[in-house]
Amino acid sequence: MRALVTGGNGFIGSHLVDELVKRDWDVAVFDLHERRYDSLPPEAHFIKGDLNQAYLVREAVSGVDVVFHLTWTTIHEIANQDPAGDVTGNLIPTIHLLEACRNAGVRRVIFTSSGGTVYGPAQVWPIPESHPLNPVNSYGVTKLATEKYLCMFRHLYGLDYAIFRPSVPYGPRQNPLARQGAVAVFLYRVARDLPVTIWGDGSVTRDYFYVSDLADALIAGAENELREQRIFNIGGKEEVSLIELLRRVEEVVGKRARVEYAPARGFDAPRIVLDTHLARQELGWRPTVSLTDGLMQTWKWMSDTI
Repeated sequence: MRALVTGGNGFIGSHLVDELVKRDWDVAVFDLHERRYDSLPPEAHFIKGDLNQAYLVREAVSGVDVVFHLTWTTIHEIANQDPAGDVTGNLIPTIHLLEACRNAGVRRVIFTSSGGTVYGPAQVWPIPESHPLNPVNSYGVTKLATEKYLCMFRHLYGLDYAIFRPSVPYGPRQNPLARQGAVAVFLYRVARDLPVTIWGDGSVTRDYFYVSDLADALIAGAENELREQRIFNIGGKEEVSLIELLRRVEEVVGKRARVEYAPARGFDAPRIVLDTHLARQELGWRPTVSLTDGLMQTWKWMSDTI
């Protein structure tokens, strides 16, 4: 099987590429960034470019069976600052990618959407895929629009797809200096005796899950025969508050955190926990790495690398 991974040098993409190579896929990485935290597997082919370079995209998808689309230029925290830029930087290039996939005869597109934003304010927990879709930030709107374009391309042209709505993945190679990724940020700042900012009272909860579990889900979406269900939530084994997460980080690092509290942010949902029943039923997927083990593995990588 031949795969193209857009954003394959990023946090999630690099783990996906490594796992695809282990499973003997023929893998190409399409990314604007040449470097990642460790070296690209020698079996993988690297293509430097962005999705606005139409000729490169056409060449990259030629002869490919599955495209894993992970490239995204914004995060939910900043997308609202420039909604038009979010559309031109993410949605429009994605549509061009789908057109190239259609013309090249790509069998299936695997898209990483967002389980934390496409649903908007939750009405029930855990949140099922059938929950109303009412995103309240630009990031969620463009992710949802991409989902709808995938549905349209399958209906009109037969381009198959699977959509994954992850909760909060974490693990090695997640940038601890970024504005998202509580696990990596907490580990880094606690270890260096830097203050940890808690927005609100720390009671917001998430179902954090280890990045290898997400890679397994994406590959299952590519390898399995799909019935009518093509949209899947992916989340963790347990729901954990920010305060509880920080406590567990303190245990792993062996240091107490210096905590600073700041006013709650309006775009942070108070609770995100996803119903992953469909992924378990249709793809045979389930999270395998506990939060304790995942934190320890992430901390070991950070200690050795950063």
